[in-house]
Amino acid sequence: MALTKVTAGMTVGVVTLTETQTLTNKTLTSATLTAATLTAATLTSPTFIGTAIEDVYALSGTSASLEPDNGSVQTHTLSGNTTYSDGFTAGEAITLMIDDGTAHTITWPTMTWINNGAAAPTLATTGYTVIAIWKVSTTLYGALVGDGS
Repeated sequence: MALTKVTAGMTVGVVTLTETQTLTNKTLTSATLTAATLTAATLTSPTFIGTAIEDVYALSGTSASLEPDNGSVQTHTLSGNTTYSDGFTAGEAITLMIDDGTAHTITWPTMTWINNGAAAPTLATTGYTVIAIWKVSTTLYGALVGDGS
């Protein structure tokens, strides 16, 4: 593919993108990137078309680190009483979906609960209990999503 700049009907310059190219101080207008890898790129006012696809990660065991790097949606079918640890960096967030069919207990990392009476939620024994978790500075926050039923 070639990018051509035309001024008054004349070809002024051509850049062929068949190999790795370094563009320094260039502006791409109405560019379409397909399967592109951007490293250390700065995007100013990007427009995204379509749907963002989030990674879904299944936690397992009774001692699990909540690591946003694993996926922004995390599921956990409890197999016993469970202890979660904080694997967050400031600015990260996940949606945690917990399936607890037997009334297990959870030991949470130090967290500020912003709803549900400022307390950790009681887990539903049928279906999922959904919790939003995020970190601002050094404070981990949690919020029950919905009414918990």
